[in-house]
Amino acid sequence: MIKRQKTGKIITYLFALLLAIFVCFPLIVMISMSLKAPDEQFTYPPHLIPQHPTLNNYFQVFGQGSMFAKYFSNSLLVASVSTLIVLGVAIFSSYGYARMNFPGKNFLFILLLLSQLFPLAAIIVPLYRIMGNLKLIDTYLSLIISYLAFSVPVGVWLLRSFFLGVPQELEEAALIDGCTRFQAFWKIVIPLVRPGMGATAAYVFFLTWQEFMFALTFINSESKRTLPVGIFDFVGQYETNWGNLMAASILVCIPVFVIFFFIQKQLVAGLTEGAVKG
Repeated sequence: MIKRQKTGKIITYLFALLLAIFVCFPLIVMISMSLKAPDEQFTYPPHLIPQHPTLNNYFQVFGQGSMFAKYFSNSLLVASVSTLIVLGVAIFSSYGYARMNFPGKNFLFILLLLSQLFPLAAIIVPLYRIMGNLKLIDTYLSLIISYLAFSVPVGVWLLRSFFLGVPQELEEAALIDGCTRFQAFWKIVIPLVRPGMGATAAYVFFLTWQEFMFALTFINSESKRTLPVGIFDFVGQYETNWGNLMAASILVCIPVFVIFFFIQKQLVAGLTEGAVKG
């Protein structure tokens, strides 16, 4: 029995190691390419470790005439505002679905989830027409509204699981002690669902930070582009500056890694608790 358990653990660790290598290998290749000079990027036989590492590609990304810093600030603005709005809407909506009874509650919640079955390519045309009629094309507001269309349902679904996991007796005790319904919600329930709020906020931020299709469709001005669209400046008609492209791609990933590093416990706890309490 002990040998079987050890064998099972070894197999599990080996599988996890192979999976980690498979997932991390593209990132390692990106880092390697970003540190190579142009004459070293396509040498044969290829080598993963740069023989003469250089940071010139990163300097060129932020060099004179580069719009990378502007693209970065645009993405940060759109992703942050979208995340705050989604979190604000999802908190109150999910609480209503978890605690209140009203006609058509289950039907509306199922309808909310069914909206996620539509591919984004199917809703981009009607959204574009709506934004065009509202004169919002080539504005950040068009992106933010579009992101709400597919991120709010997920936020409501995630947070509803956490509200269901909070014992209702805690709110009833607070009401007996003289709290209003809103005070019980704000002082008792909200602190208990912070892991879910962190998980939801992180998911929405990651989703909007790397979104490409809507940003490409709704934004026309070069100065208003977001990072996923902006890094295509390094892709030319006849040639591609692979070193700069990989360096820019690494810089795009850094905010995601930093955020995950600081909230990884909250994010993992949030997704885990949401899964078992749904």
